[in-house]
Amino acid sequence: MDLRFLGRKAALALELLFLFSVSFLQEIPAKEVNLLDTSTSQNELGWLPDPPDSGWSEGQQMINGTPVYMYQDCSVLSEGDTDHWLRTNWIFRGEASSRIFVELQFTIRDCKSFRGEMVSCKETFNLYYMESEQDVGIQFRRPLFTKINTVAGDNIFTARDVEVGSLKLNMEVCSIGKLQQRGFYLA
Repeated sequence: MDLRFLGRKAALALELLFLFSVSFLQEIPAKEVNLLDTSTSQNELGWLPDPPDSGWSEGQQMINGTPVYMYQDCSVLSEGDTDHWLRTNWIFRGEASSRIFVELQFTIRDCKSFRGEMVSCKETFNLYYMESEQDVGIQFRRPLFTKINTVAGDNIFTARDVEVGSLKLNMEVCSIGKLQQRGFYLA
């Protein structure tokens, strides 16, 4: 998710603030139920990064005067693999509905705002899901995930925006339909 490093010259390429609001609508009558909302989390989220020792880091950022726990992927100057995944904990869907709506709030750094040599920079990311009857623990199983969408932000930011505290959140709503198992993961 999003994390500000003040006074540090580390290049922040793809900063993603994932404020997941996962809900589903029942067929009849239509009723929205919130399955996961990380926007109000007051501590670590405990999601699973892959690979485990590089890519995603967890931290806290002030957004509109409110502390928010989040993840960030800061691999602009990395010369190795930048295919970093982040998986939620298992989200129990239950039997009530097969349609899920995922609301993402995130920030993305402007790749053109980096000075000097840049090895890797992305202004988009992919959203995936995997259905499961039960929690599979720390087994990641990348090949079992299905792509939902490639997400791009309308608002991108520069180092100056971070300095003056004027980050603008992007919001994207994605739909996952025809789920059949008891729960799922997002990545």
